[in-house]
Amino acid sequence: MTRTRKYAKTARAEPAGVKAASPPPPRADIQGLRALAVVAVILDHLLGWPAGGFVGVDVFFVISGFLITGLLLREHQRTGSISFIGFYRRRIKRIMPAAVAVVVVTIFAASILFGKSRLLETIGDGIWATFFAANWHFAAAGTDYFQLGGPISPLQHYWSLAVEEQFYFVWPWLMLLIFWAVARRGRASEKTARVAVGLTVVAISLASFTWAIFETINNPTWAYFSTFSRAWELGIGAIVALTAGHLARIPAWLRPALGWIGLAGVMAAVFVVSDTDAFPAPWAALPVLATALVIAAGTGGTQRFLWPIMNRATNYIGDISYSLYLWHFPILIMLLTLMPGSSLEYYVVALALTGALSVVSYHLIEDPVRKSRWLDGAGTPKAPRRPVDRKLATGWLAVLATVSILLVVVAFQRQPVSVPRIDTAELLSAYDPDAAAEPAASLPLCLGAATLDPAASCTPVVVGSQLAPLPADVAEDTGNSYACFPNEDQAMKVCHYGDVDSDVRVAIVGDSHAASLIPGLSQEASGQGWALDTYVGAACIWISGSCEAMPDIEKALLEQPYDIVITSAYRGSGNTDKDALAQSFADTWTPVATAGSKIVVIEDVPISAGEAVACVTRVNFVATDDCSISTEKGYRVQDGAAMAVPLVQNAALVSTQQYFCQETCPEVIGNVLVYRDDISHITATYSKTLAPYLVRDIVAATSPAAPE
Repeated sequence: MTRTRKYAKTARAEPAGVKAASPPPPRADIQGLRALAVVAVILDHLLGWPAGGFVGVDVFFVISGFLITGLLLREHQRTGSISFIGFYRRRIKRIMPAAVAVVVVTIFAASILFGKSRLLETIGDGIWATFFAANWHFAAAGTDYFQLGGPISPLQHYWSLAVEEQFYFVWPWLMLLIFWAVARRGRASEKTARVAVGLTVVAISLASFTWAIFETINNPTWAYFSTFSRAWELGIGAIVALTAGHLARIPAWLRPALGWIGLAGVMAAVFVVSDTDAFPAPWAALPVLATALVIAAGTGGTQRFLWPIMNRATNYIGDISYSLYLWHFPILIMLLTLMPGSSLEYYVVALALTGALSVVSYHLIEDPVRKSRWLDGAGTPKAPRRPVDRKLATGWLAVLATVSILLVVVAFQRQPVSVPRIDTAELLSAYDPDAAAEPAASLPLCLGAATLDPAASCTPVVVGSQLAPLPADVAEDTGNSYACFPNEDQAMKVCHYGDVDSDVRVAIVGDSHAASLIPGLSQEASGQGWALDTYVGAACIWISGSCEAMPDIEKALLEQPYDIVITSAYRGSGNTDKDALAQSFADTWTPVATAGSKIVVIEDVPISAGEAVACVTRVNFVATDDCSISTEKGYRVQDGAAMAVPLVQNAALVSTQQYFCQETCPEVIGNVLVYRDDISHITATYSKTLAPYLVRDIVAATSPAAPE
């Protein structure tokens, strides 16, 4: 019973006068790793270089697993227990003040710089971030982390903090449970308990890594954000902490070699890994294991051999790395509403603001609160606090006040682009892509896709004179895309458009990208004499088993074969092995094609830059050409559905690149906002301008003379 109680007295506060377990002074090599990690993340988000800068987060995970596990082990060894109250009090003091401050400032800035709908989204994101559940929130929203798109959340980077905090919530309890179980069996030695904890964390890490591989292949967005597919990274850090006693006996001559190999591995990951690699598994293993090697090499004594990351500059950047991480992303996203994201001005201002706010935040919020008596129990000794230079503090406060005032002044002086509403239906009805040329004076204005057609019988609109939809309304410009749109776990829903009694039967099958074509195609259906039925749904790409409705959809397509079955799929969906994905499409389509239906694949739209609204509402917006990305970047992800066309008899591909890109892929075409969100769903307005061209190409592809 004595041993059992020894391990059970853990949820109590420390007795008065007993000093809580505290970490040793920061190791210079770990501070250097923090500096390297945060600089890599910031540069990746700012410049898109280095390609693997995002692995800095993985470096942080390993460091956190190592430090927290070491802290808990030292406390248990010293007191025979783990104080949850003390542990979580220290976590709150360390994490919450700066995190909450950034959330509050971000929401305040959003109230000035964002429209109402995006402000409400940011407030919601702030709530999730404050309660450290942002990773599940963004995963559920289907956020593509690698696409700095708009309206991307300025608080999206809080996902990694959520993963760490969830680890902090579970790991101490699990360690205590193991210690208690060992004690109950009469094996209460510290060594035995550590071995049991070590075996447990190895098992958890292996299971997590295995799950991460599976999720990366089948659901990469969830894999990226999920705690379950990231736990192994923190587990590797925990394993290093648990084996610290053995690592301390590494020969002195071997430590430099291990440290340099580890640092080289981290740098290789930063420059070699990219967003097209399978991540987080298996590719995160490179930065994770390399970071663990650096930490292991420095365990047991001060090491000064890694001079690139062990100097005064990297030590200070490591000190403020948490503040740098918190501030950089909101600043990058907010500045997009004020200036072009690819300009030198943007880069300079972003770095200056990030540095200034981080220094202020660290010296006036993070460090003072961490070393204050806030939340300390009675009798807890006060930690020594670094003296703060009052003049320096006053100077930084002046900088912060000046920046805040300028932000408010600039925001309120913004002159919004003139965006009177356009009667889309009237303009659309005024042009025909196949119409003969008319005198310029009598031609209607070009709108949307017609602008990219050199043979279009319309007059280009004056750039900047009018936009459709209004930027404030773009998120709601869905038209009838979702009129019959079940979730993944819901039954099939069908909508009927056009000449419902026609003998020419056409179906649209697919996910939300296919649904985005419905506003335009449903408008054209009657004129073509089509009876148009829609079979679309969330993540319901035309592959067997993709959604709950798919068996019924396949049955409907086979029982009464359609003349034409149109499909499209988000190029970022499905299996990351695009050849396997294409074969899955082909296997599903073949029975329908054999039954006599002509299958037409509409090539998916390019991946958008994702900043259309931010671009057209920034203060120095002049031309819609400013808001674009390169064609190469827009089409960097292969379209699995398009790849399947050569594998299926009676299938044809309708290319769409000419309707979205010329030298670049703009966010605004013919004064129409092309995309309404960050995962390349086109607006209903652009869908309607695109439809006449799609119909023309579909008819050509399905005519008797069309090549198979």
